[in-house]
Amino acid sequence: MPLNISRPTLLLDSEKMEHNIDKMIRIAGEHEVRLVPHFKTHQSKEIGSVFSEKGIEAITVSSVEMAEYFARSGWKDITIAFPFNRLETTAVNTLMENGVRMKLLVTDIDTVNYLAKHLTGALDLLIEIDTGYGRSGVLHSDQETLRTIAEAIHASPKLNFYGLYCHLGNTYHADGIEEIQKLWSRTIEILNALRHGLKDISTELKIRMGDTPGCSVVQDMNGVDEIGPGNFVFYDLVMNYLDVCTEDEIAVAVACPVVAKHEDRMEVVIHGGAVHFSKDHLFDAEEQKFFGELVILEEKGWSSIIEGAKLTSISQEHGILRVTEELFETLRIGDVVGILPIHSCLTANLMRSYISFDGQKLEHM
Repeated sequence: MPLNISRPTLLLDSEKMEHNIDKMIRIAGEHEVRLVPHFKTHQSKEIGSVFSEKGIEAITVSSVEMAEYFARSGWKDITIAFPFNRLETTAVNTLMENGVRMKLLVTDIDTVNYLAKHLTGALDLLIEIDTGYGRSGVLHSDQETLRTIAEAIHASPKLNFYGLYCHLGNTYHADGIEEIQKLWSRTIEILNALRHGLKDISTELKIRMGDTPGCSVVQDMNGVDEIGPGNFVFYDLVMNYLDVCTEDEIAVAVACPVVAKHEDRMEVVIHGGAVHFSKDHLFDAEEQKFFGELVILEEKGWSSIIEGAKLTSISQEHGILRVTEELFETLRIGDVVGILPIHSCLTANLMRSYISFDGQKLEHM
């Protein structure tokens, strides 16, 4: 292991990350849609600069605080893809006063009226649409509410009705690529019907969709104007198990020291727990829950996933690797192993910084 690691450390394979960015830029180009990447996954000004160097000019974030962070790095076109929190109106006004072109999500008429009254400048609004995910947004069948919100936006001189936004989170729980494509096809049809029904209010409405599974594998995006995926920058085991990415495209791994061994249970204890990985999990072929997969760290990266080893239990700081007898004999106390995360967004958020294989430390907000 070339890096001097003594505690849990988030390793970044910069070449894989850049490959993933180039791939999504290529997908957007092939489908003639605008890529407005979601920066909630990496939350890093250095990684953001990689996108900027490749011609990306507009970004998506998940909070006002994140918008402030990237605005300080020079980003001027920022969408906050989260139902707007009116308690942060002053912060949004400050961002606009500093030259940031803001786009916000709204889901109710009351918030629209509040913004129309309290904004100091003009901004774009997208109405979030729920097509079946059930998290947030105006239910697609509630066209009366949708029209009421749209008319209120149109009536305000401070608000521009930019378009309709949908995060199709259902795709993360799909059985595979075919189901992901069907979910997208249905959603595109719904959103275009809604846009058509609002053409008397605006003929220039955009449709933006934002989930990494769909953006990675859907073959037909006709009717979509913009995509805003985020997880693709690193991918993770969820994406790999969905066949959305290959194992070789996972760009982050957590380096974890081996601290104890239990021969009677064939378990290896690592320093790497819920505060590093989160509690997100998958199930193996025997329907056993696991929280990550083992890789062996190498000079400039890591090995393929090691069969016969899974992170089967985590508490706050502890991680328990259940391994084969052969692996148990191979792994030594004091070794540093790599664990591929289930959910790279949460892992990156918990780890708070990255180390690349050339020793560069990258900031996380």
